[in-house]
This record gives sequence, C-alpha cells and structure tokens, in this order.
Amino acid sequence: MSAPLRPHAFASTGTLRRAFACFALVGAVLLGGCAATSTAGGGGGGVAATGSESSAAKRAQIRLELAEGYYQRGQLDVALSETNKALAEKSDFAPAYTMQALIYMAMNNPGKADASYREALRIAPGNPDTLHNYGWFLCQQKRYAESFAQFEKALAIPDYRYPVRTYLALGVCQYRAGKWTAAEQTLRKGFALDPANPALGTNLAVVLDRLGKYNDALFYIARVNSGQYASAQSLWVGILIARRAGNPDDTAQWTNQLEQKFPDSTEAIAAQQGRFDDSALLNY
Repeated sequence: MSAPLRPHAFASTGTLRRAFACFALVGAVLLGGCAATSTAGGGGGGVAATGSESSAAKRAQIRLELAEGYYQRGQLDVALSETNKALAEKSDFAPAYTMQALIYMAMNNPGKADASYREALRIAPGNPDTLHNYGWFLCQQKRYAESFAQFEKALAIPDYRYPVRTYLALGVCQYRAGKWTAAEQTLRKGFALDPANPALGTNLAVVLDRLGKYNDALFYIARVNSGQYASAQSLWVGILIARRAGNPDDTAQWTNQLEQKFPDSTEAIAAQQGRFDDSALLNY
C-alpha cells in the first residue's frame, strides 16, 4: 500500500524526551522507528549526570547539544564541526559518534556513517540507543540480517527504556525483508506494551493486510482511525483494507472522514478521483 516512513532523528537527552512525538504518522504508512542518541551513560560512553563529571566531559556535552541544534536546523556542516569539537574534548564520547553518524546519513555518506556507528559501539557496546540507531541505518542499507541483530541486542539489554520504539523499527525492517510473519509477531510484542501507539497499530494493520488477515487488519486500523491520531494516511490505509475485505460500511465511513478532516490531502484527492491503485500512494 505505501512505503515505509523515514525515521525521525533524535539526538540529545532533551530531545529524547520528545521521542513519542514520532507516534504521529507523517510522509507514508510504515514508521521505521525514531532514531535517538542519549547523552546519559547508557553503556559507558556517555556523560553521567553527577558532580564528578570532568570539565572536558561537560564541554563535550555542550558541543553535542550545539551539534544537535544545528542538525535539526539542517546546518549539517556546522553540526558536524561541533561533533568534532566534542570529540576533541572527550575522544571516547560515544554519543558524539552516534550524532556524527546521523549527520553523515543526512549528508548521504553511508560509509562514514557506518564507521561512526562502529566506533560508538566499540566504545559503548551496550548503549541501546546506538544499537537501535545502527539497526535502523543497516535496515536503510538493506543489510537486514545485520539490522535484526542490532535491534535484538538493544531489546536484550535489561531495563531498556524504549523497547516499543525498537519493536516498531524491527517489525518494519522484517516487513521490508519479506519476513511478514516475523514482522507480525514483533509488532504484536510492541503493541502489547503500548496498545495506544498509532504507529504500531497502523503498521500492524498493514502487515496483517499483506498476510491476508483482513478482519484482524481492520480491527487494528479502526483503533487508530477512531482516535486522536487518525491521519490522512491511516484513514487511507483503512479505506484500502476495508475495500479489500469487502466492507462497504468502513470504506464509506473512512472515506467521509478523510474528505472532511483532510480535504486537501493527497489521499483525499485520490479517493475523490477513485485512484485506489495509484502507484504513488501504494508502494508496498
């Protein structure tokens, strides 16, 4: 039906607290999981928030936060310069390497991004944020088996704070790799932890539709479309699944909802024109 979403990138601790904003769907149907790096300890490469922090570590932290700000504003060269300055202050500062990797990916330089991720994990092999980010990077590169391994390492870490994010990303990557049954199982695990998460609900509906489980797919997409996070894309997914399931009532309800709430959206225009097989909207 639709292509996977590009992941949102989250950098420092302050941004990480906003990670669940990525539950809102944007750009397409499948959300690949929010990339995040933590500037807190997380496996030995971060800065512990205690009075024993060295002045160099504090300066590295400040440089990393500046890098994040520039990265979010699209000033990639300046952001990269700030990560280099952070590493000049503290050469084993793993979060700076992870931020550097995100910047290199934005610069379309996957080779350097890969090297930065590897260095971050050499320093802090147990940092779940870096494992998650590297897993998503590998998924984008279609290195699926390697991607799965990174996600599974993150999920195996005791007291990992964001397993939902990683179940979501792993499920999407399994889907991309054609492992639809595995994707269903993974996304169900994430859904069990956070049944109100619209990204998980929508992605699970997409996978179930692909597996021909139309009634199950309708159940999950109906949960999303009846809530506050219903979007043009989730409604579009619902319409397509309902049509495939031969359910005219849901088809009509979601089409009406789409046209009323999102009249200028690409999906609403396509629905009005009857373009339910539009390849620009249906890429999965």
